[in-house]
Amino acid sequence: MDVDQSASARPASPERPAEVERLAAESLSNSRLKILQDDTSGDYIYLLIDQDTGETVRRWPPEKHADLMEFLRTRSAGIVDQRA
Repeated sequence: MDVDQSASARPASPERPAEVERLAAESLSNSRLKILQDDTSGDYIYLLIDQDTGETVRRWPPEKHADLMEFLRTRSAGIVDQRA
């Protein structure tokens, strides 16, 4: 029986956590977290903002996710509200 030796199966090298920590510190050093609550759905939105430019660097969940959730809410509401 063959054993999968992919990257996920191998232990991480000792340098990897230090590299990840360095990259995180660099990318977050000039950023701030902004938390908003959507008025319609009540869901929380997390924005990573570049402090120099005011630009949104990252958004969780992505806007596509919010659009999908709204679609599913309205579509499922219509299905549930109808009787057979």
